[in-house]
Amino acid sequence: MDVSPKYDSGAPALKNLWVDPVSGRDDADGSTRVQAMRTLLAAWNRIPLQPAGHGWQILLCPGRYAPQPHGHIWLDDRKGTRACPIVIRPADAPQSAVLPGVFFKRSSFVYLLDVRLEAPGNTQVIPSDNIVLHYADSSDLLVRGVTAVGLEGPNGLPFLTLKANQCLRIYIEDGDFSGASGNALDYVAVHYGHIVRNRFHKTKAECMYVKGGSAYHLIAGNEMFDGKNHGVLAGQATGFQYMVPPWLHYEAYDIKIVNNVIHDAGSGLATFGGYNILMAWNTCYRVGSNRDTIVLGPGGRGWNPGPRPKNVDEYLRLGGWSQPQGGEGYNIPCKNVLVCNNVIYNPDGYESRCATFGISGPVPTPEGSNLPNPSRTDDGLVIRGNVIWNGPVTKPLLDDVEKEYHLAAKPTLNPAELLRNNAINSLRPQLLDPDRGDFRPVPSGNLYTQPLAATPDFTWSDAPTRPPVPPGNLDNTVPTDRAGKPRSPRNCIGAYV
Repeated sequence: MDVSPKYDSGAPALKNLWVDPVSGRDDADGSTRVQAMRTLLAAWNRIPLQPAGHGWQILLCPGRYAPQPHGHIWLDDRKGTRACPIVIRPADAPQSAVLPGVFFKRSSFVYLLDVRLEAPGNTQVIPSDNIVLHYADSSDLLVRGVTAVGLEGPNGLPFLTLKANQCLRIYIEDGDFSGASGNALDYVAVHYGHIVRNRFHKTKAECMYVKGGSAYHLIAGNEMFDGKNHGVLAGQATGFQYMVPPWLHYEAYDIKIVNNVIHDAGSGLATFGGYNILMAWNTCYRVGSNRDTIVLGPGGRGWNPGPRPKNVDEYLRLGGWSQPQGGEGYNIPCKNVLVCNNVIYNPDGYESRCATFGISGPVPTPEGSNLPNPSRTDDGLVIRGNVIWNGPVTKPLLDDVEKEYHLAAKPTLNPAELLRNNAINSLRPQLLDPDRGDFRPVPSGNLYTQPLAATPDFTWSDAPTRPPVPPGNLDNTVPTDRAGKPRSPRNCIGAYV
């Protein structure tokens, strides 16, 4: 498995459209820099609804681009192809074009490269205007080298920095996303793609989550920090009406979270309602500020009080899982979660608020929900090979607080087995200089003495069959570390060898 991929955009023929926010004119033809248009929307509207013969490249001259009157730039209904994509990039140096919030809808093969986005929080009636970069009902999207920043406005930060919903094949590479009262990255019903080598930070909820039946994502080589709730979360809670068939059961399927550095956050690693979730070879530092260092709980499913959404009965008839009468019950199970070979280090004076692990026990499910009863979090759960240093010897191993933070029942795991299969408060991890951002292990330090845990490949034979879900990537090998160095049976654990 390639854990540091780069999307291959090929070498399509492109026709240029120039935009200059200072001296351009929207009645110009945009064919040269001298004939540049003034606004990104004008250039977008020059592109055919279905490009053919060649793709289009919008070249953005340096400067700060103005939003549309309602607050953001809305770019809709352009169906590029692999041979005829739509590329938006600076004409000159990376980050020299500064855009306001941008919303892409019903579009395909759109590549956003090396731009900077800045948007303040607001209270617009249109929710999309409180998101810095938003994709909806779109496919085949590349976001590379993009910096998106939510700014403090009169009403605080934007709700989200990067959001995608009901999308296919989205690739987020080498970017920086920050500043949100919610998440820096928020996926709902997004299928296929990768999120690699980015920074996600300065959030009042999660640094990132992928939920709503999102599936087949590699999350690797990222840095997540300064997030209140979680560093990275697979699953969460979703309105049933927003999901997309056939992914109507788990909150997240086939999510591989590897080689990431997570620090100064709530729990480092978490899944609520995930199937085939790999959380391995990550390094977490100063995590658990509002809960436990690692959290596994049931996902939520239902819909808010109000009229019954039109697609709910159809989704239940297909075999989807949900509260049958609305509400937001937390009873979506987890299955086949692997938590292996991670380093979690809370230095002296810093410890998780609750226990080391927050893991829900089985919870009941209502009749008519199509859910298994009871719903379990520990079915196929593997936790081994982790080195965890967290607080004093009196720190609880397992969170036994019921009905708090989506942990709906006391855990039933065997504490002796956890202690036997992991080094918990028995080995203080030796890292080079984590306080200054160097999370590599000390050469020949104690992390090299720890045996590595095997990470078995997944199977898809126990996935739900009503409706059947396409199989994901079953391969759980992680051949290289965060820096691209080969792993071997004698390497140490964590994000770096």
